[in-house]
Amino acid sequence: MGQAGGTIYQFLYIAAALLLLIWLALWTAVISARLYGRDRRSRENFVFEKMFFQKVFDARDIVYMILDRKDKRLLYLSENAENIWGIPKEQIETDIQVLEKLTVREYRWEFMEKWQVWDGEGELRQNFAGRGADGREGWYELSVVLSREKDAYLFRFREITYEQEEIERLREEILEAQRDVQYKTDFLSNMSHEIRTPMNGILGMLALSKMSASRMDDHCKSSAEYEAISEYLEKAESLSQFLLGLINDILDMSRIESGKLELAQEPFDLFAFAEKLRAMFQKTIEEKGVVFKMELLDFDVRWVVGDELRLSQVIVNFLSNAVKFTPSGGQITVTFRQMNRVEEKVHLMIRVRDTGKGITPEFLKRIFKPFEQETATIAKSYGGSGLGMAIADNIVRLMEGQIVVDSEVGKGSDFNVYLALPVDASQAQEDIENGVMEEVSEETDPGEEAYTIEGMRLLMAEDNEINAEIAISILEEMGASVERAANGQEAVEMFAQHEPGYYDTILMDIQMPVMNGWEATATIRELGREDARTIPIYALSADAFVEDKRRSVNIGMNGHVSKPIDFDELVITIGRPESEG
Repeated sequence: MGQAGGTIYQFLYIAAALLLLIWLALWTAVISARLYGRDRRSRENFVFEKMFFQKVFDARDIVYMILDRKDKRLLYLSENAENIWGIPKEQIETDIQVLEKLTVREYRWEFMEKWQVWDGEGELRQNFAGRGADGREGWYELSVVLSREKDAYLFRFREITYEQEEIERLREEILEAQRDVQYKTDFLSNMSHEIRTPMNGILGMLALSKMSASRMDDHCKSSAEYEAISEYLEKAESLSQFLLGLINDILDMSRIESGKLELAQEPFDLFAFAEKLRAMFQKTIEEKGVVFKMELLDFDVRWVVGDELRLSQVIVNFLSNAVKFTPSGGQITVTFRQMNRVEEKVHLMIRVRDTGKGITPEFLKRIFKPFEQETATIAKSYGGSGLGMAIADNIVRLMEGQIVVDSEVGKGSDFNVYLALPVDASQAQEDIENGVMEEVSEETDPGEEAYTIEGMRLLMAEDNEINAEIAISILEEMGASVERAANGQEAVEMFAQHEPGYYDTILMDIQMPVMNGWEATATIRELGREDARTIPIYALSADAFVEDKRRSVNIGMNGHVSKPIDFDELVITIGRPESEG
């Protein structure tokens, strides 16, 4: 029994050992199968990734190259390098410097300068002019990125000849468009000059006709025929002025669209600016039976830097519209307010408020579009071209400001200009020392002082016979003595031949043969005589752009009067107060 029992136990031990071996064999087989599958998939993935990147790197028009970061050793070069560059891959792998002959030297130097200062962040990019495998000149883009993980540089060369040709084509189209715009601007400028010259004659003839009519005896003035002639003259003058305003607006809009509108950056006095506006409009507004108020609020600075002429153009446009649309018994208020002062800039609000007819919400949406008017009857009833608001909006945008319009039909409109203008540092301390500054008085008389040119001797340089004849006739009717030069050179000679003080003022046309008005003015100022530096010289010119006016002042003139000439304004400009006579 004991022996039999031992035999059974031995059998059980052997069976258990066999089962354990079988289980271990099966487990090993399963693990091996899993490892083999994983390894197979890894190998497949590796092959797939290699094929994928090889396809990418061997793109038809792109060459990839990988360099070791430390020793600049070539680690990889895509197979299509020879097809694109025309240099065997083995030769490049042996001597990478052979690539230099592909590119123009100046572009290589430019790239090396960038490489020297590159910190490895982002992408380094450079365009090269070079030669391809077929010897054809072309353009290539080189971009480099640094892989810090792999400690290597990845270079990508891509041919961009077609893109560059497209860029050049588009650039040429832009230049052509700019030439067309310049041609249009020059054409309009020339047409302006050509239109203004005869219009100067037309308005001059109308002025002479009115002067002649005013000298008729009382019997003639009481006749119906005289009344009709006077009415015809007034309407002809009004239509001529409307045409002139339309020309001005079209020219300004053309310069804005062509990017030719220039802004000055010159110091000006906000209080004096407001006073000019008040003097310009108060009489006209009050004669219409409308109350006019001017306010300057919360200012501790009055001198700023900007373009006073263009800003004046904007506010004058708002005021002109307010005068048109505000009936008798209404009110127009102009408010200048200093909102705040930040980093030596003054933030301003200039508001023109009226109690006129107001603007419909529908028209407010398109009020700044060129040639837009609220209804077809506006132009017939009130005049205007529909360009004024578009011009004002563009000017304020150029000044980096904004126009905000609030209006209610039947109650009136607010036109608000918001600007930030630099403080004029040269005047800022003086403003502080003066403390509270005087306000513009609403009760001050708007400039009723009469001016005269009676007894003055004027030198006029004008090459156009008709314009000269008309201007001389009108000025002599006003009591002046006028001597004429046919061009700038004659004007210089006539001034130099007479003793100092002989002429009181020089009126100088700009576009003249032999020597133009600007050249003549500069020559007179350099004559060395005391009166040559001090005699008032004013441009009388059909060149009416603001830039032309600035040039006249910069060249040494005292002012610029645009043609057609407003002789009443000219008398105020060049004359003396009658009280001094």
